[in-house]
Amino acid sequence: MDTLKILIVDDEVILAETMKRELLGMGYPDSDRCKDFHEAEILLKSGVYNLAILDINLSGGHEGILLGQLCTELGIPFFFITSYSDRNTIREAAGTRPGTYLIKPFLPEEILAAIEVTLMHQQPEIRLKLKKAAAVFELSSRETEMLDLVYRRLSYQEISEQLYVSVNTVKSHVKKLYYKMGVSSRQQLIEVVQELQSK
Repeated sequence: MDTLKILIVDDEVILAETMKRELLGMGYPDSDRCKDFHEAEILLKSGVYNLAILDINLSGGHEGILLGQLCTELGIPFFFITSYSDRNTIREAAGTRPGTYLIKPFLPEEILAAIEVTLMHQQPEIRLKLKKAAAVFELSSRETEMLDLVYRRLSYQEISEQLYVSVNTVKSHVKKLYYKMGVSSRQQLIEVVQELQSK
């Protein structure tokens, strides 16, 4: 399994910290938490995270839904956790295309299931996006493989270990990929792939 870097966004500090510990126990050691919209927005835009767990209600509003929209734009799989189960909130949340929707309180097993379902739902859509990008930019099979790994936000070290090549070789491949796609960063590459799918 690729390393999953998870961002937990919840203004209930005790719940978020409990969830972080539970994720560690489930084999997901790489998670961070934050409790407000603006910090979450900055962290999500950093390009570091490849899954987000979002509370809908942050500081009395539905800022979590705005973060869900941002995740959709950035290509980050996400799901909602909330105390709200009314029809209007669910309908509004569904419009952002989350992986799933958990009502508090929930069991650790439900978090694990939510992660798996969210990632499973994302896979066919990602494959279509990457296939389209490979065709548009006339990528070789190695470049397409590199695009997939960069898109999934793997670090140079993780890509190196997966492909059995040096980190310098990975950097060289990524530099060529960026040049071919007309981008200069991972986030720009992700945005280009996202825009291709919507055209």
